[in-house]
Amino acid sequence: MRGFDLKRVQGAALCFGLLAAGLGTNQAVAASALCAAPASHRYAGAVSHYIADLKTSFPEHTSYSAATALTESNYRTVLAGLSRNVGVDGIRLPIVVGYASAANYPELYKDIFAYARSIGLLIYASPLAVGKSPFAGWSDDRYATWLAAYAAAFRPDALSPFNEAGMDEARMTSIVTKLRAKLNLSLLLVGPDRQFVVGTLRDVDEHSGLASLFDIVASHNSDRDITATAGNWSHLVAAVPSGKPVWSSENPAGWAAGQIQGLPGLDQAVAGGVQGLVIWKAKPTLIDDAGRATTKACEIAAHLMGGS
Repeated sequence: MRGFDLKRVQGAALCFGLLAAGLGTNQAVAASALCAAPASHRYAGAVSHYIADLKTSFPEHTSYSAATALTESNYRTVLAGLSRNVGVDGIRLPIVVGYASAANYPELYKDIFAYARSIGLLIYASPLAVGKSPFAGWSDDRYATWLAAYAAAFRPDALSPFNEAGMDEARMTSIVTKLRAKLNLSLLLVGPDRQFVVGTLRDVDEHSGLASLFDIVASHNSDRDITATAGNWSHLVAAVPSGKPVWSSENPAGWAAGQIQGLPGLDQAVAGGVQGLVIWKAKPTLIDDAGRATTKACEIAAHLMGGS
């Protein structure tokens, strides 16, 4: 049976043939050389969503650079390439802490959002903040109001209230309860998005009500997470309420290895039964300015695309 699905979008990327020798992990290659476009986004295992994380592509992010940037001149090419040549079915965009309303967001942000929508990509939004310090002095109501205002203005398909927020279960519960009361639309809430898989797993195991807060239970596996193994992902899948999907919601790994050799790859998340993969810093690790897939993207596609 296929996994949980937000929506099905036409177009994907299928990688065939061996990777060209001597190409670096992020070096872009012509789409026709390694990757072709099959008819639909279908993925291996339980995976139903393959999402490009573009949070670092906006100047508000501390990791923003010329290599990560989405600009007026490249955003259409990059987004179309992510869908057609890489095979993602969605993108992850930032919710900026300093922006209280849609009026604060630059026109480029709005153009990127609108164009992604127009080509059928789902939109997953997440706070552009780590830890509690960006929200110092904020009440739970202010936090929930900030997220609800973004949701009302932009209407994403899915939204994470937290991003490695360092909050305890009681405060998360308070914020999510208030947020749901303020929402005037239907969207899926994703979380708790702890930094490491073992941290999310511990939270879910120790706090029986935590998983029930979210429509999708999700964990990051960033900063050299050695705990992102198939066994731990499988444990997390088994620990959440029946039928509720689990996402790897910020994953920097390649297919068979992490950021460095010896760390778990994306294959571990897939083997563990996750239903969503969100690839950190998708530009430039999956796509270049010309919309061409990278060797990393093609390696992932060779294993992930064409599921049944």
